[in-house]
Formats: sequence, structure tokens, C-alpha cells
Amino acid sequence: MAYEATYPHRQMLWFQEAIQNKGLYFKQVNPGSLYEPLLKVLERGIKQGCFRPLDPFLTLTHLISVCIFYFVVQENWKHLTPDIDRLSPEMVEKHTEGAIALILGGVKQTPSTQCSN
Repeated sequence: MAYEATYPHRQMLWFQEAIQNKGLYFKQVNPGSLYEPLLKVLERGIKQGCFRPLDPFLTLTHLISVCIFYFVVQENWKHLTPDIDRLSPEMVEKHTEGAIALILGGVKQTPSTQCSN
């Protein structure tokens, strides 16, 4: 997520592309190369019993949203908390840790379930 902090407006460009151009340019950047590795991790985790039975594509949508929305709204949040630099390395690290905890809490099997490696 440090990359997103360096280029916080990148996500707004993706958003604008989606709503204005209906993904016309997104198709040209080989979107599979962006998402296939993450889908494979989710599918493998579900198959091995490490993750709950989930819809991998829908879960990927949620995962990306949790990670990226922070950077999309940072211009708004700074009006609520002007004393906090949400793009500082410390805040990005805090966001990263929180996002990981939230995501793992949502996808992991219950503690009593054994994950096969």
C-alpha cells in the first residue's frame, strides 16, 4: 500500500475510468495480470481449507476495496482530521495492518478448522 500512498490519485483515475468510459481503457492494460494472482491465492486457500468457502471474485472485490478506498477518500478525511497526515508512512502502515487484520478475519476458517498445506 506504500505504492498507493506515493500515487494517491491513481485510484481516482481507475474510478473515473470505470464510471466515465465503462472500462474501455481498463481492458487495454491486461486486467487479468492484475487480478489473476490474487484470485489464485483465494482459490487455493479455499481448496486447502485455510479460507472459508467464498466466492473468490466477490471476495477479491471486497479485498481491493478495503485496501484502496483509504487512498480514494484521503482528500475528504483530511478535512475531518486536519492534524493527521493519512499518507505518512506511519499512517499507511497502520492502515495496512488494519486492512490485513480485517481481511484475514473475514476469510480465514474458524480456529478449530485445520488448514491443510
